[in-house]
Amino acid sequence: MFELAKVKRILVIKPSSLGDILHVFPALAELRIHCPEATLDFLIHPAFADILDYSPFPVSERILFERKRMGRVSTMVPEFLKLARELRRKKYDLVIDFQGLTRSALFASLTRGGPVVGFAQTRETAAKWFYSRRIAVAPGHALERNSALIRELTGNNGPVKLPELPANPAALRKLETLAGPLPSRLVALIPGARWQSKQFPPALFAGIARRLHQLLPDYVFAIIGAGGDRKIEQEIVERLRGEVPVLPLAGKTSLTGMMEVLRASSLVISNDSGPVHAAAALNKPVFAFFGPTCPEKTGPYGERTRIYQLNIDCVRCMKRNCRPVDGLLRCHRLDADKIAADAFQVLTQSQEN
Repeated sequence: MFELAKVKRILVIKPSSLGDILHVFPALAELRIHCPEATLDFLIHPAFADILDYSPFPVSERILFERKRMGRVSTMVPEFLKLARELRRKKYDLVIDFQGLTRSALFASLTRGGPVVGFAQTRETAAKWFYSRRIAVAPGHALERNSALIRELTGNNGPVKLPELPANPAALRKLETLAGPLPSRLVALIPGARWQSKQFPPALFAGIARRLHQLLPDYVFAIIGAGGDRKIEQEIVERLRGEVPVLPLAGKTSLTGMMEVLRASSLVISNDSGPVHAAAALNKPVFAFFGPTCPEKTGPYGERTRIYQLNIDCVRCMKRNCRPVDGLLRCHRLDADKIAADAFQVLTQSQEN
């Protein structure tokens, strides 16, 4: 067992993406229990740096991985040297690479101190050769694998627990300055996704909202997403024709603002995207739509999560793009009325409690 009592300074490497970073949080909570006096630094992509405001192990320093600059010929070398200097500025007692890529493992190896810990089975084979300690963990959900990596160091064999994420009153104040006080009865819709095959139709989200409004007219529907999701948001709004109360927030909130909308929501209905993992991390009831990917490995984690995925031969194909049949992907043909009925049940039960 690793002598965690002697660890005073830790570096975690997990540059992206949002969901993957959130899947590290239970492992960080476990690490904090065994290293209560240690400081934690985190190597992360700038786009996701603010999510560390919610880390269960407070982050002392955020080391930014400027991926775009490192990917350009003109800036690659100076950016790499800059990052290398940052990584070597401090001496770490423990370096953990949760990313498992050759690039992230190389960054870990540039640090002073160590040991450098990573998975024995990495996403890229060459990555493991940069580790001084390779830990084999069982296949399973990414969150469980991250926790298992830390538990090999701590010796803890208990069940994985989702940590309570810290409050962020400053982010809430900023959000309410933008959007006004949030409704007490709020359902969050997350209709965007990075893959075409993960992006269930706006008509599905509009149909769920319309039917649920008929059942529970007091609820407001907040639409969350990036600036690129505004077209989808607009289609949902147009389909609802002003008959359902909507709070359109796509492209308007920061990452921390999005977290506070999710925290205020009684239910989150989402595609397979980064924000759905944020909702699960906040222990919110989540309805998640899956098509090409496997929820058992990378889906939102927790007992309050419900997965909707059709039992057809083409699901879990891992294709980013698929050809529609009669204007709709086969795996996207979910029943809006059934989902709204399930949402009604969840929301009425929460009101009773």
